[in-house]
Amino acid sequence: MRKLLGAALLTLLLTGCAGSQNVREVRLSNVAPSQSVPADASPVTKPVRVAAASMISPQETIRSYGVFFAYLEESVGHSVEMVQRKTYEETYDLLRYGTLDVAMVCTFTYAKGHDEIGLELLAAPEVAGRAQYRSLIIAREDSTIRNWDDLSGKRFAFTDPLSASGRIYPLSVLKAKELDPGTYFASTTYTYSHDNSIKAVVQGVVDAASVDSLVYDQWVRQNPDLGVTLRIIDKSDWMPSPPLVVSKRVDPELKESFRQALLTMHEDPKGKEILQSLGIDRFVVPEDAAYEVVRELARKAGVLQ
Repeated sequence: MRKLLGAALLTLLLTGCAGSQNVREVRLSNVAPSQSVPADASPVTKPVRVAAASMISPQETIRSYGVFFAYLEESVGHSVEMVQRKTYEETYDLLRYGTLDVAMVCTFTYAKGHDEIGLELLAAPEVAGRAQYRSLIIAREDSTIRNWDDLSGKRFAFTDPLSASGRIYPLSVLKAKELDPGTYFASTTYTYSHDNSIKAVVQGVVDAASVDSLVYDQWVRQNPDLGVTLRIIDKSDWMPSPPLVVSKRVDPELKESFRQALLTMHEDPKGKEILQSLGIDRFVVPEDAAYEVVRELARKAGVLQ
């Protein structure tokens, strides 16, 4: 009963952050409102459908990544339509069934998608000289939580079932300790975005959460007064940054146009300003082999065979 009440309370408190809609589509050009595209329209006339998986809440995604994708639309010279889904799995399904062309996804979503449906890497963000990030386990500074042992009987928030930093890393730690999250924690819930998980800890809705270090660092920069109320009690090893991926169905020339726009974005004053607003230095091209560490983490967590 405590677990059900905890999950229900979190849902109520975060409804204002996460929103009730499961999907939003935003046409990024300044032309008239978008019209439906005929099924037999040529690839040249169809807009490229892009998404930023729900690593941050819907409002923050549109605010932050709407400008980013609009820049890519202008650079590539091809109409872009932004799509939102609530969960990583829903974004993955759009990529799987060919109704989404480009997406910024979490590391495990890419690793899974590369192996299962042929997702290809476009580029990955480099921050502070690293195209890497960590999973952080956070709690309130004024709590008694200092380490994993202190999390016993506490309320814990995961981000998304497919999130390497928001779920798979903490599961791997618990599995190594031979602990079951269903009995170790007083309650567990999913917030479906890292900023929602951070807010849940700040507001005392949960006692601790696992979050993406890139999102956490950016959030603390934007909310320094609230950042001091939080404590990091554990960090994972470094993992490759969440990448931008492309469906194997996308035309090779268009794919390369997007890649070049990303790789040269930091050299353009307008592009550099947008990157700085996102806390990104530049984009680089990673190798698939770099994501093997994520696959191994998923195997340790029992998420991947």
